[in-house]
Amino acid sequence: MKAILFDFGGTIDTGGVHWSEKFWEVYERFNIPVPKQDFEMAFVHADEELMKEGISRATFHDILFKQISKQFLILKLNGDHGLLRTVTDACYRDVWNVVNNAKKIFQELLPFYTLGVVSNFYGNLDVVCREFGLEKFFRAMIDSAVVGIRKPDPGIFSLALKQLGVSPHESFVLGDSYERDVVPSKQLGCSTIWLCGKSWNVPSNTEAADYTIRRFEEVKMIVLG
Repeated sequence: MKAILFDFGGTIDTGGVHWSEKFWEVYERFNIPVPKQDFEMAFVHADEELMKEGISRATFHDILFKQISKQFLILKLNGDHGLLRTVTDACYRDVWNVVNNAKKIFQELLPFYTLGVVSNFYGNLDVVCREFGLEKFFRAMIDSAVVGIRKPDPGIFSLALKQLGVSPHESFVLGDSYERDVVPSKQLGCSTIWLCGKSWNVPSNTEAADYTIRRFEEVKMIVLG
């Protein structure tokens, strides 16, 4: 095995926590008085709106601020600017801690594997990777908004493999989404690692996952032996 492809959102940045659940954790931390069902509706609509906007040079902090602002507007919380900043900064601090732990793992993997990241993103994956000091670890950074292919299309993983110069059977793919990461990369012939963390849905059939882990750092036990 020569390469490992990683998902970004929900994998590198939260360690397996779906972003809907991550936001909800922070809402609960600050006792924001909205029903979870209403929040989930706001999360979906805010993310759809953000995808339509041109944010190709935005930092990760910018993305969080925009997402949460849209959620607050839908939930009629938009008058509390102090709370908006507090929630944004809390999410960002949490992500910094998780990413810093991931960087230690990437450093351990580099002597043995070529690494890449494949993400459904906003056109600014390169900006975000530089923001967190991740660009030095990845020889391929595939952003769906840049290449014009989105997961679960297997073609987005093929682009990364081609850029790394490796075949599917020489590669691991690790992601938190069973449907978007595991299934399409398995179709290509990659070895798949499903980061089964905190999500809002669980697939009924998980046979496409060659390995299932609960914590990001468990990847070392699989790929380093």
